Amino acid sequence: MVVATGGYAQNYQMLEALQPWNLRVIGRNGGLPGARGDGIRACLWAGAAMDETHSTMLFDRCALRIDQPTGAETAKKGDSGFFWIGSQPWLKVNADGKRFFNESGTYENILHADEYQKGHCHYTLFDANWPEQTKQFKMHGCSRVHPFENGADPNILWSVFAEKMLPGLIEKGFVVKADTIEELARKLGLPEKTLKATVERYNTLAQNGKDEDYGKEPHRLAALTKAPFYGAKNTGYILCTMDGIRIDTTMNAIDTDGNPIPGLYVIGNDSGGFFANTYPNLATGVACGRTVTFGRLVGKHLAKA
Repeated sequence: MVVATGGYAQNYQMLEALQPWNLRVIGRNGGLPGARGDGIRACLWAGAAMDETHSTMLFDRCALRIDQPTGAETAKKGDSGFFWIGSQPWLKVNADGKRFFNESGTYENILHADEYQKGHCHYTLFDANWPEQTKQFKMHGCSRVHPFENGADPNILWSVFAEKMLPGLIEKGFVVKADTIEELARKLGLPEKTLKATVERYNTLAQNGKDEDYGKEPHRLAALTKAPFYGAKNTGYILCTMDGIRIDTTMNAIDTDGNPIPGLYVIGNDSGGFFANTYPNLATGVACGRTVTFGRLVGKHLAKA
């Protein structure tokens, strides 16, 4: 038997039991509809061992309206914005209007930092220069919105976001637009004086080309100087769970003593031992790649059995 039921991203009871901290920093769930942990639970019933570290692949690309709380209840309602450019390393602040993080990191880094912030969220700020800035940032993987050096297109081009996605996010209240930083603060529900001071400090760092506060790379420092200004309240977007049943090199499930369970194989998001606490988003396609590869390998192995 080969178990491949997609993990447990849609099973909130399992998520609450195994990784409640991640439920605090979500507002959207993109897990497959059938990813309810059936395969993992069946393997556990059969005596298989599961990863001891429980983790979820999260995008920092969920946008909420200002009055929406983060958490599982919001995610269950399905009322959120898909903020594709949320991983861009613009200025990001907490609910006090203060910068608290080096914005140039993996998708999940800022979400885990959000766990210690008011409301478990952050606010992304950018200005009218954002198309040029996203090129300047030289992002990787699906964070990239400009063609790669070899000419390959990214998942979604910046122009597609600008023309087809951003207007809808603004219309539905998931992104706000303003002529001044003070107006932007009011629309985001942030303290005006604090946010203005934060922006002024950040602009100084960007103009000097040195982040003395958090050490962000110079090419990823982009001042907010040209209206209109934009802002979004951001939290996490579940893609899939990453912990699963422990397997050996033939994808055979192993029990709690480390011995293979005859006839029981596990692949994809039901299998564990591949990721640890986070998804290495600089290795583009590694999740999909290992799923396809391990599926092929177990097929070849069973064909020889």
